[in-house]
Amino acid sequence: MASMIRKTTGLVILLLTALATPGLAQTKHLLGYSSLSSNQTPIWVAKEEGFYKRFGIDVELVLIEGGTRGAQALISGDLPMIGMAGQAVISARARGAVGAPSVKTPEDLKGKRIGISQVGSSSYHAVILASKLWKLDVRRDRITILQVGTQAARVASLNSGGTDAIIINPGLSGAMKQRGYNILADFSEMPIPYPQQVMATRDRFLKTDPDLAERLIKAFVAANTFTLDPKNKNRVKATLAKYLRLGNIDAAEEQYQSGLAILAKKPYVDVASITSMIEFLTESDPSVAKVKTEQVINNAIMKKLDESGFIEHPFGK
Repeated sequence: MASMIRKTTGLVILLLTALATPGLAQTKHLLGYSSLSSNQTPIWVAKEEGFYKRFGIDVELVLIEGGTRGAQALISGDLPMIGMAGQAVISARARGAVGAPSVKTPEDLKGKRIGISQVGSSSYHAVILASKLWKLDVRRDRITILQVGTQAARVASLNSGGTDAIIINPGLSGAMKQRGYNILADFSEMPIPYPQQVMATRDRFLKTDPDLAERLIKAFVAANTFTLDPKNKNRVKATLAKYLRLGNIDAAEEQYQSGLAILAKKPYVDVASITSMIEFLTESDPSVAKVKTEQVINNAIMKKLDESGFIEHPFGK
C-alpha cells in the first residue's frame, strides 16, 4: 500500500488504499484512475464485475489524467484514493517511447522534441530515466521536452509533426507501429527499477476507516486475480474495450496482453522500486531526501490477505 506524503511500477502492482470519510456501505465513494491504459485494468474490472458491491462498497470511478493532477486531488481531499504511477506518490516503466519515421533509435533523439503530458508526470520521468540509460543529456544533446497533455493530444502532436517522439501508455505500441512509427523502447523491458502503478491514499484514511480500506483492497485483489485467470480473458477484454473506447473486443488484445505483463499474482509494493524513485526524485528536489521508503509503503492489509489465502482464492475454494 502506498500512502500519501508531501511528495509523492516495475512489473508489480503497488497496492494501496483507503477511502474517504467512514460511512455506511450505501455511501457512494469516488475512486480515481490517472490514465487510459491497461495499468488500470483491476480497477475497471472490479467495477464491471461487481467486486466493489460484493464487498459492500458503492463506487464511482473518475478519470483524472496525469499522476500530478491526481496527487493534487488526493492531497486536497477532493479525491480519497486513486490509481496512478508511483512518482506522484513519493513515475513509469511499462510505457513506451515512440518516434516519428525519421527517429529510429534513441541516438536520433538528439536535437528533437519529445512530447510528454506535463513536467513532474510519469511520462516526464520516463524520458529523464531513459535518457540516462541511453547516455543522453537533455541539455547537451538539445532535446526539447514539450508539455503536450493527454495521450490523445500527444499522438495528435506526433501525427501533425509538432513533436518528433512521444511517451505512450501500455497497449498502444502495436497501433503506432502499424501507422509507420518506430518503437524506440518498451520501458517494461528496460533495467529501470521504477514504481509502475500504485493505488494511493493518505495515512488519515487508513487510520479513520480500516474496515473500508480492507474491503477496497479485497475488491482490487479479487479483480487482479480474476484478470489473471485465462478463462476470464474475453470478459476482461470487454472491460478494456469499454474504458479505452475501442471498436470491439478483439481490438483489446494488445491492451490485454500488456496488462498481464505487469500484473503480479500477489500485488505487494515493490520496495526496491520505491527506493529507486525516491533517490531519483532527490536529484531534482533535495527535500525528497527526507522521505524514507517505510514512510510510503504499508503492506499490512496485503500481508493479512496473503496469509489468509484470500489472494489465491478470493472467491473461495
